[in-house]
Amino acid sequence: MNKKHIDKTLQKIFKGIKKLNFKSTDNVYLGIDLGKVLLNDYKKIFEHEDVPLNEIRNYVTTKIIKNLKNYFKNGTIIVPSFNFDYFKDRKFNKKLTKSTLGPFENSFIREKGVSRSNHPIFSICAFGKNKKKILEPCGLFSFGQNSPFNNFIKNNVIFLNIGLPFKDTCTYVHHVEHLNGANHRYYKAVKGKVFEGGKYINKTHYSFVRYKIIMKNVKRAEYKIEKMLKNKKYLKEINDSKIYLSKVYAKDVFKCANDALHHDPFVFLEKRSIVETNY
Repeated sequence: MNKKHIDKTLQKIFKGIKKLNFKSTDNVYLGIDLGKVLLNDYKKIFEHEDVPLNEIRNYVTTKIIKNLKNYFKNGTIIVPSFNFDYFKDRKFNKKLTKSTLGPFENSFIREKGVSRSNHPIFSICAFGKNKKKILEPCGLFSFGQNSPFNNFIKNNVIFLNIGLPFKDTCTYVHHVEHLNGANHRYYKAVKGKVFEGGKYINKTHYSFVRYKIIMKNVKRAEYKIEKMLKNKKYLKEINDSKIYLSKVYAKDVFKCANDALHHDPFVFLEKRSIVETNY
């Protein structure tokens, strides 16, 4: 493993973050794809050595987290720690339960000083000055007034993407759909055991999911939010070092999505699809 070359790659990332005018006091929500970060330099990093992928992944993850903490030393780093296995396992301990998103997210969960919100499906983690303001309150519903996502605008959260575009990480759009109403989604009740107060207790949480008929017949179209943000020049991008980086404020994502949903509640689907239910 060529650690020197990996370090050079990581230096490019943080030069890009600086170029995007991020400040040490910023509260950033991170979307990252480690594979795409290293993809362009794959051959140089391995240099024909038979190095276990986990060893490289752990080295890169540790370095990125350390550098992020140093860069945003007066702000807050937020990382999604969603756990879609809860639909099957029905057991959640925010200190022990892994995220289904990937190794980077699970490494961040284990970092000293990191706190995690209580929703067993749509939890997020935070480290830094304003973590409590962002993570609390966290109610039974995945989105809405009593979810951490509702704290993003008042805490001026900025979405920072490394290695993958915003359209691939725009869960925040579902929070805006919740506030506007969405006929193609409903709140599914999920009963399970959640570790609270030193023991597991039975609780029911609610996850904002698409109806099965929509999932089978209509494609999602969250990519549209990225086009809207680019048209308004809200989304700032860097891709000149073969490593993609982007920056966009939560308030601007909210404005674009909210305006679009006001005119068309089905805008983030490929086609208009009304679900009729009879009770």
